[in-house]
Amino acid sequence: MKNNSKKKLAIFVKVFLMHLLILLLIDINFSKILGFSGKNIEIKDSPKFVNLKSISLEEIEKNREKIRQKKKRLEDLKRKKRLAEEKKKKLAEEKKKKLAEEKKKKLAEEKKKKLAEEKQNKKIEEEKRKSQLEKLKNDEKQELENYEILKLEKELLELEKIELLIKQKNIRNAQLSDAEERYILTIKSKIENNWLIPHNTKHDKICTVIVNQLPSGKVTNVKIHGCKGDNIYLDSLVNAVWKSSPLPIAPDIEVFQDIIVLQFEEPN
Repeated sequence: MKNNSKKKLAIFVKVFLMHLLILLLIDINFSKILGFSGKNIEIKDSPKFVNLKSISLEEIEKNREKIRQKKKRLEDLKRKKRLAEEKKKKLAEEKKKKLAEEKKKKLAEEKKKKLAEEKQNKKIEEEKRKSQLEKLKNDEKQELENYEILKLEKELLELEKIELLIKQKNIRNAQLSDAEERYILTIKSKIENNWLIPHNTKHDKICTVIVNQLPSGKVTNVKIHGCKGDNIYLDSLVNAVWKSSPLPIAPDIEVFQDIIVLQFEEPN
């Protein structure tokens, strides 16, 4: 038991001495032992053990100033970086805006060009349409002229036929027998009885009427020839012929005429 107590006491003394030695080593001013001046000490960013008792207030203030300058440089760098980023962002926005304006301008130019092309095409189409219309008008005019010419030629031919017929009938009337003459006068008398002559109209003194009839006396066609006058006067004569249908029947087949030429004169 005594031996164990001695061993424990020896261990305790050794541990105590080691702790005391460590405390003495920590408290020793290594800068004086190694011969370094306190003015040459620089505080670096990397962590190290420094004996604060060996640093003067002046050196602490200098270190503080260095820290402030570093902070200032860091803030300046951050500000410059921020300004550079803002400038870059502004340039990017300006570039984007410029591209948008160029695109808008390009679209406007394309639209203007398209409108100009459409206007030109429309003008060409309009000129083409006018040209076609003009051609159609000319063709129609030519066709109308040809139609009028054919119509006039046909009317002239019809007129020549009628005049030839009237000439032949006049010659035939001069050679009528008593029975034929009485037959023609009977027809003319019936028409004159049905003729309601309008007053105060202008017309030729004598009007020639060509009447087509069937053996039954039914009138099939009435035509006035070589007579100028007011329409109301001419229509009244034509209506009188139609009103007289059927005409008196011929007493004999040899006396019958399918085409009769009559001359009417308004009574005084």
